[in-house]
Amino acid sequence: MEEQVKSKMGRPKEDIYEKYVAGKEESVIMWCRNGADNEVLSKKLGCGKTTLSKMIKNYPEFKKLIKEGKEEADFKVESALYKRALGYEFEEVTTEVSLNKDGSGTTTVIKKTKKFIAPDTTAGIFWLKNRKSEEWRDRQEVNMSVSPFEQMMQAATSDDGNK
Repeated sequence: MEEQVKSKMGRPKEDIYEKYVAGKEESVIMWCRNGADNEVLSKKLGCGKTTLSKMIKNYPEFKKLIKEGKEEADFKVESALYKRALGYEFEEVTTEVSLNKDGSGTTTVIKKTKKFIAPDTTAGIFWLKNRKSEEWRDRQEVNMSVSPFEQMMQAATSDDGNK
């Protein structure tokens, strides 16, 4: 017979994963895929942020669900940012409809136009600062340490008053 874990108050302690997540695994992935952060996720599951953190820590399968959804969303954003940084071409389709005397509509013209979205310098800068930060960050770090030779030369040429 299974032994139930009891809380400090003597009541049976229920499994938080079973209570909040079981049966909602696909929804968790979808919510994360659509941009839900942990605060939104906790609201959708009906639990507090602390409970959500406990589940992420204690249930590897739950952590994996969240990671799966968030990775896909991150990939989509990265792809869109990259596309925007380089610029892209697309085809715009416009349909013109004329009304007949009886009120029905008839398609008269379908226009297809190729359009070009110019590269976005802000997206390019953002991409480079994050992907190649050593080369593109705003603040360059300069090492100002003095070599042992320079220290020796400074000591030999300094006027320390001991002549």
